[in-house]
Amino acid sequence: MKWKMIVWFTSLIISTAGCRNNPVLLPQNHHVSAHFETKQNETNLQRKLRSYLRANHLNGSVAIVKENQIIFHEGVGFTDFQQRIANKPATAHPIASITKLIVAASIMRLEDKQKLSIQDEVAAYIPDFPNEKKIKIIHLLNHTSGIDTPRWQPGNPKPAEIVKKIASKPIRFPAGAEWDYNDINYLILGLIVEKVSGLPLHEYIRKNIFTKASMRHSGFITEEQAAAHYSTGYLKLGNKLVAAKPLKTDVLFGCGDIYSTVVDLCLFDKALMNGNLVSKRSLKKMLTPSAKSKYGLGLYVTTDKVFSRGVVGGWESLHVYFKNKTAMAILLNVRDKEIDIHQVSNDLYKLISEAPSKF
Repeated sequence: MKWKMIVWFTSLIISTAGCRNNPVLLPQNHHVSAHFETKQNETNLQRKLRSYLRANHLNGSVAIVKENQIIFHEGVGFTDFQQRIANKPATAHPIASITKLIVAASIMRLEDKQKLSIQDEVAAYIPDFPNEKKIKIIHLLNHTSGIDTPRWQPGNPKPAEIVKKIASKPIRFPAGAEWDYNDINYLILGLIVEKVSGLPLHEYIRKNIFTKASMRHSGFITEEQAAAHYSTGYLKLGNKLVAAKPLKTDVLFGCGDIYSTVVDLCLFDKALMNGNLVSKRSLKKMLTPSAKSKYGLGLYVTTDKVFSRGVVGGWESLHVYFKNKTAMAILLNVRDKEIDIHQVSNDLYKLISEAPSKF
């Protein structure tokens, strides 16, 4: 990938956010205030954005950033329809596959500390992987490993059990030959983080990602204690909403088991981009797609934007950064097949682009 793409993307301080409606610059060294109830002094753009969200029946939270300023953030609809509890800036949502970006950053952090190389073969860390498969860590990161997805059995199999099952199966294609998005790649990466660091994955992320990025309201779906203000996920079936079934937590290990708030995601992106989590060299690697796809290490990279999307249970998430330093996060707790989350982001981007520079 050309260096100019690295330049425009690393200029992003935040790609997901939460704050008051009026433009606010992120603080440099402390947590962002993310609570507002008033709609006073809002701009015409903010009114248009709110009208769009309501007219299109979105349910969740949306945050928009322009030139490092948070220009809009709002909870939309309900976190719990039965009890009529509204979505708020502090509402925690499962971020689904955006988890992969955090795990990718964890791997790159270990490489920065010379604990591993992404060119190392997986077999060096996971004995169940025979050397003849020649699968490297980078193949897991960019989904070119060729690993097959196991047929899920009833219950909640442990990550190590899943790895043993897939390790005994033939690969679908030689490592690096093709691209195939597969959650199992990141489940294995989670185990590698544990092997190399000597810490459980969740503890490693808490100490080396959450703490360093001041992400005080993020955690793991596998924890027994639920997050405060945790949203309920729903599936829209016709004109009815059905609460989603409980998530199978262990199969989400490393690939989709993090919950967070838009504020915490904002702080993660800020820490990632300003070098608090990984080196510039590692960040460049993360933003370089493989020859087989538009996927880098934990996120998608295109000519005009960088984004990560997640879907799990009754939740859907997207955060995207456009070349003109406009970024947004969309976290929904109603999955509706009639809502195209990418189209929503494009529509919101159009509204922002058409607005006067003094927003």
